[in-house]
Amino acid sequence: MTELFESDPKALIVSNNVIEADDLTEMLTEQGLDPVVHVRDVEGAQAVLEQRSANLRLVICGLSMHETDACSFVQEQMKSTWSLLLIDPPDAQDGQEGCGVLLRPFSTADMMAVLLRMGLTS
Repeated sequence: MTELFESDPKALIVSNNVIEADDLTEMLTEQGLDPVVHVRDVEGAQAVLEQRSANLRLVICGLSMHETDACSFVQEQMKSTWSLLLIDPPDAQDGQEGCGVLLRPFSTADMMAVLLRMGLTS
């Protein structure tokens, strides 16, 4: 898990792809959605959500939805008060209300468009 800041994160990235997470962190920071925390698995994400979610506005999940715990995690997050953005979701997840979707490969422009549609940037 990346270093946790003194203040609670505004964004949480759950992905085992470190390079992608670094790119996403940079994009989110430029949009004022920082601090950003990156974790590599569901257990790490659940720990952040249990302890540091007071200011959370966005959870990005880039884990494979074929993993049982990742799928369950996403279903739980769909019921939460923060926004959820899925990277490469299965068709069943596509188009869920309040849920943004990015398909790989994606660009900064793609990410900004999704954040705008989700009401997280202007």
